[in-house]
Amino acid sequence: MNEKIALVIDTTSRYSDVWGACFGRLKKHFPKSIKKYVFTDAVDYDFDEGYEQINYNDSDSYRNQFLSCLNQVKEPYILYTSEDYVLYDDVSLKKINSFVSTLEQDSVYSFIKLIRGPEFILARYKPEEHSDLFVIDPKDNNFFAQQASVWRTSDFEEVFKASHPENGRMQQEPGGSDICRSLGLAGLQCYNGEALRGLCHHDSTVYPHIATAIVKGKWNVSEYREELNPVFNEYDINPLRRGIR
Repeated sequence: MNEKIALVIDTTSRYSDVWGACFGRLKKHFPKSIKKYVFTDAVDYDFDEGYEQINYNDSDSYRNQFLSCLNQVKEPYILYTSEDYVLYDDVSLKKINSFVSTLEQDSVYSFIKLIRGPEFILARYKPEEHSDLFVIDPKDNNFFAQQASVWRTSDFEEVFKASHPENGRMQQEPGGSDICRSLGLAGLQCYNGEALRGLCHHDSTVYPHIATAIVKGKWNVSEYREELNPVFNEYDINPLRRGIR
């Protein structure tokens, strides 16, 4: 068991119709050697063996919900995900472990995003050792985002602690980015030349996932038709119940 990092799935029972696909694909494509936590409201659902369910109070603000769960995570690093980041290929354990080592060895950086987005990149990070890592400009409005990323757990917790207690998702961009700047955080981004998906995001060969499967409450067929159609068939999902876009 890798005791340095854990997978965190941030979810709610309002998205339980996505859980079959989310956890089914995690079982198929995610390393068994990494501990897994599910942050959710109190529900009667049979999560697979190997998942530790941590419940939050559904009446709390999102900020307080997340903090109440995150402070129960024992591992010093987390891979943050959500239920609609559905995998479509194997996750690279080798790369995930190398990113943990990078954060361990270089305390300047708090996180590594696993998917390239619209953030402005300042430079390559130690190209002789890490050809796929780039330094994100902390001044960019998209510096912070709750997307698939490897985080130092204590720093992620500090970001939420610094947000207003009643805020929802901190108006992630630019609200979360402003908080990161006030805390003096720095971050990296992984990019291996993956194809652009839609207007802003590229695919990820390290954590190959649909980013995201649900947009404004509907299945994101417009960008991920090829990946979602097998999901609908495999997990007996009628996409018209939720709707498609």
